[in-house]
Amino acid sequence: MASTLAKAVKEKKPIVVTGWQPHWKFARFQLKFLDDPKKEFGQSEEIHTIVSKDLKEKNPEAYQIMDRFHWTPGDMEEVMLMIQEGKEPEQAAAAWVEKNKDKVKKWTQ
Repeated sequence: MASTLAKAVKEKKPIVVTGWQPHWKFARFQLKFLDDPKKEFGQSEEIHTIVSKDLKEKNPEAYQIMDRFHWTPGDMEEVMLMIQEGKEPEQAAAAWVEKNKDKVKKWTQ
């Protein structure tokens, strides 16, 4: 799907593919979702941060960071694209943190 999408974009041909967010293809290409009034391809879902029940007591600083942690699908897609383009996950994460210091600062104050 991704290689067919890339080829169609390169050749400036219209294409319809299945898609979901977050996914790196949204960071690389200008894409939009088509209407799906019958929900044939599913509905919106959510991603949540979860921690162990006793983290707040055992490590309040870590709990506070995780409680404040929030990033958008676009943020995730940036990291995914860097990995897709060959960076190691740790390198991609470090690059994203460097680029988004203000956001990370809110999590770690």
